[in-house]
Amino acid sequence: MDLYINATSSISAFDSLQGLHVENADRFTCNEPDYKLIIDPRQLRRMSRIMRMGLASAIKTLEIANVQTPQAVITATGLGCLDDTGNFLVKMCDPDNRMMNPTAFIQSIHNTMGGQIAMHLKSNCYNNTFTQDLLSFEHALLDTIILLEEGSIQSVLLGGIDELTELKHELTSRLFKAQKESDGYYGQGEGSAFFSISGVKSPVKIETLILSQHANHSDIRDYFSNHFALGEKTLVLTGKSGGNSDEAYKLTEQSIGTKSTIAYKKYCGDYPTSCAFATWLASEILTQDVVFDTISQPQHVLIYHAYPDRPHTLIHLSGC
Repeated sequence: MDLYINATSSISAFDSLQGLHVENADRFTCNEPDYKLIIDPRQLRRMSRIMRMGLASAIKTLEIANVQTPQAVITATGLGCLDDTGNFLVKMCDPDNRMMNPTAFIQSIHNTMGGQIAMHLKSNCYNNTFTQDLLSFEHALLDTIILLEEGSIQSVLLGGIDELTELKHELTSRLFKAQKESDGYYGQGEGSAFFSISGVKSPVKIETLILSQHANHSDIRDYFSNHFALGEKTLVLTGKSGGNSDEAYKLTEQSIGTKSTIAYKKYCGDYPTSCAFATWLASEILTQDVVFDTISQPQHVLIYHAYPDRPHTLIHLSGC
């Protein structure tokens, strides 16, 4: 069954109109819209920042796709509602043992965004959240493909979202201090990207998704050689974080050339579901809403991730 991305919307540090939003040289924060134009202000008062980002992206995607209620809602998040989680944990360590507000704990659960979207849409459809850390979005996309190919439903709302809080930025900066100094780590990021996916033909087609069974480059290299020849009409978005330490990305660039590759994290930063941003960016490139000088009007975009000691992943999108 052929599957297509009918509509997409993203809130990220990268905006074709507002430019790139980077704070403190290594922190990518989202260019956020005026949420009052998208969500009822009465609801906004009770929402955390990550829920605003997720719900706004989902609503905008459904509006573009002209879908009132999707038949499935699938979300992906590596770390969930970090701000609420951090607040809850900090209050647990309160030396005065003051009464804790349970709201932060309730809203810290990873599937809060999926539940919030369902409540907004008044939907009781299939609703699932994937939290496989760096592979969360890829597994959510796999679930989407399986559901649609089974034929029981016709449309899925798929999204990937993570936030960057002050606490996370401080803690992670310590962990990556050596990496930043040695090989130019781009920095931490955040973002929300949603997609309306169905079998209805659209300008962007989902060709394949590969979740390699082994943490090596062979499956991806075989796909490159067996399915089509990489040429002027093919662009590869790699998940390289700014350094040159990962051997797999070196092999990829050696085999296809650096002119056909873009390290997309220099536009959004590094975060668990950044692959959702890459999928949004690929869709925009294929529909020519975003143009890069490295390649003009590509017909194929490959999103390649080579996480250390993790299965390599590849998403292949093509323009119709």
